[in-house]
Amino acid sequence: MSEPLVIVGNGMAAARLVDELAKTALGRYAVAVIGEEPRLAYNRVLLSSVLAGETGSHEIELRPADWWRHRGVTVRYGYRVTEIDTGRRELKIAGEESMEYSKLVLATGSTPLRLNVPGADLSGVHTFRDTRDVDLLLTLAAAKKRVVVVGGGLLGLEAAYGLAKAGAPVTLLHLMDRLMERQLDAPAADLLKTLVERKGIRILLNASTKCIHGDGHVEAVELADGSRIEADAVIFAAGIKPNVALAKEAGIAVNRGVVVNDVMQTSSSDIFALGECAEHRGTCYGLVEPAYEQARVLARHLAGRPAAYQGSVVSTNLKVSGVSVFSAGDFMGGEGSESLVLTDRRRGTYKKLVIADGRLTGAVLIGDTVDALWYLELIRTRDKVAAIRTDMMFGRALARPSKAADKAA
Repeated sequence: MSEPLVIVGNGMAAARLVDELAKTALGRYAVAVIGEEPRLAYNRVLLSSVLAGETGSHEIELRPADWWRHRGVTVRYGYRVTEIDTGRRELKIAGEESMEYSKLVLATGSTPLRLNVPGADLSGVHTFRDTRDVDLLLTLAAAKKRVVVVGGGLLGLEAAYGLAKAGAPVTLLHLMDRLMERQLDAPAADLLKTLVERKGIRILLNASTKCIHGDGHVEAVELADGSRIEADAVIFAAGIKPNVALAKEAGIAVNRGVVVNDVMQTSSSDIFALGECAEHRGTCYGLVEPAYEQARVLARHLAGRPAAYQGSVVSTNLKVSGVSVFSAGDFMGGEGSESLVLTDRRRGTYKKLVIADGRLTGAVLIGDTVDALWYLELIRTRDKVAAIRTDMMFGRALARPSKAADKAA
């Protein structure tokens, strides 16, 4: 008889885990997926494309209903799990009876941060995280409302781009001195700023939000320097925090995220966690690719096969506000490293490769990201690059790859 395995969360991590389980442990578990969002799992990365009118909301669905059904998976979306009873191995679901589990996987994701500033509770202050947010922002854009987006990371840039393309006048505020400071060095961030501003988005750096003014509804944003920006709406896109409340209330070990070991197991032996809610070796990744790598490891473990998650090489490979952006590894470069840089501002391209100990250790690309996955492979495999060093800046097609020569170098 199949063991009952319940996954809490119906996002990208959950969908990938089901896919991996179907490959490695088909029939071993009776899988049920419970998600709070009122729809099947979808590609959250494409929300800005939906906002910009480049993609339809129905097109971002990861798998159709038949896909889940053919794998014997019960999907219950629009349901909220309120409690985990680890002793009885039961879940309590809002408005429903309890559900038993033999194995439980937490894939509860993250929630957007809201700045703790006066006026943050006014009507007209929103976040950008799911399809419900997109529907609301589309309404704002259609009415040509003046929008201030707070946050110059990936989420903020995507919200600003989608809103601007949908017709809203947008001002983006960022506390730091450059955009996407966690993924880009200063020259790359400066070029990205120029390219994004060409799309009609006003960007203010070193901009600290002091308060939001309004009589019941947003009217303006005041910065720490005293300047004031008139606005009809404010979008907070200044980061995310892991959803750990369920685990914490159940007595499961939590730091910033739900603490897991190398097989994604929590402090409760039959409960696992992966994706944005999980913390592995002190790190919460908040990115899609690490969640997929964790899903592969967890599926193998649940199938009784040897597996261990060693952490991920953090990389970003996306279109940010319509601009192709890639970064991976130690792109800043430490002591003893060297950087190869190629810049063409007229064409909107920037390339930086960081080499240390004869290996590629980091890379940043703006505009031209055709060879991004090749650079990522070199970073992950740690192959010697002496034989291709002269040409590698110009891409895989012009380099002279020779693994034997590289390893001998």
